[in-house]
Amino acid sequence: MKKYITKWPKKAKPRKKKKPLKLLFVSRGPGETAQARALAKYASKKGSRIIFAPHQKRNLLFLSKDREFRVFLTETPRKLIKIAKKEKPEVILFFNTKMWARKPAFYKGSPFAKNILTLGVDSNWLFNNKKYPKYKFIEWMDKYLVLFPRMIFELGLKEKKGDFLVPKKMLDKIIPVGFIPSYKKPAQKARQRIRKKYGIRKDEKFIFSYFSGFGAGHRVFAFNNLIEAVDRLVKSGRKIKVLYVGSTNDLDKKMLKRKWLLKRAGLDSSEYFLTLSSSDLVFQHQGMVTLSQALSSQIPVICNVHILKDEALPRIHFWEVSPFKRAGVAEMFSKSTPIKKISKRIEELLYNPRKRKEMQRRQKEIFRNGEEIAFKVIKNLIKSH
Repeated sequence: MKKYITKWPKKAKPRKKKKPLKLLFVSRGPGETAQARALAKYASKKGSRIIFAPHQKRNLLFLSKDREFRVFLTETPRKLIKIAKKEKPEVILFFNTKMWARKPAFYKGSPFAKNILTLGVDSNWLFNNKKYPKYKFIEWMDKYLVLFPRMIFELGLKEKKGDFLVPKKMLDKIIPVGFIPSYKKPAQKARQRIRKKYGIRKDEKFIFSYFSGFGAGHRVFAFNNLIEAVDRLVKSGRKIKVLYVGSTNDLDKKMLKRKWLLKRAGLDSSEYFLTLSSSDLVFQHQGMVTLSQALSSQIPVICNVHILKDEALPRIHFWEVSPFKRAGVAEMFSKSTPIKKISKRIEELLYNPRKRKEMQRRQKEIFRNGEEIAFKVIKNLIKSH
């Protein structure tokens, strides 16, 4: 006999809304603040509540339009400890743990509650800890998220013929997550607009160049190398325009008098990326942000780096970039590389389809969305913390 429902079904209890994650972002300089902001924006879109603690007053400008963040200027460790006690975040992310490496209150033991997950978010300075002990690992940090694709990080390790000297107990704490910020290549129409803006004809190649970073200073030698190398190509009949972005105050005035050289004192962040992505080749120093933008857009890139014999880190610029060269996603030259060799490589990456496409293929393979990967890693770490 067929049965019928004789009672109204009970109403299902409404599901409890998941409590949003509360994340505290601590950033050191402008570059780290840009990295932290990119991940914070992604986490905010995923429903997280964001507290920002920039270490330097000038970094407040980068966050002035981000109404979804609560921002506290945090110039001292004591201020940060107070914020953490009051706000009770589930996670604290330190973008550049170097800023705390010389503070005994930090490297001797955690001043935060045990239930807070602590994450260092770092890049290259971290890896020569044995050779340059003033840059300490903070051993109580739960994990380190490294802003490299995994292949780049592994190629940099000493056992893979790289220069990264990482103690075994710290190596187990490192998780490579990819570049942050990650970038999406602009649409073709937007790139065509940029090329039209700078008067790049269809028969011309367009080189984007930048040699002045906050940490690196102005790499005048790299500018000179580029100008001399392109001079050779133009004299041989190649049609090329170069856009130089940066100050011209300390550059040789004769070097600036090239018909094919375009100059801009600066570009805002969105225009900078759009212009770079509209070029045929990027020629830069060792800056990681510019390099990651080139890789995300699959624009062939040459890094002209310098061995600084008179500084505390004499090989830093080589071992920063060398894993990228070994992975085939960037070329690397030094201050003393012969101009003829630089010129030849520029010509190959502009005019040799096979060599150009090979670098672009490897760039596409290696690039990862760091924000997406990092956020997934953070959620998994919270579960096991």
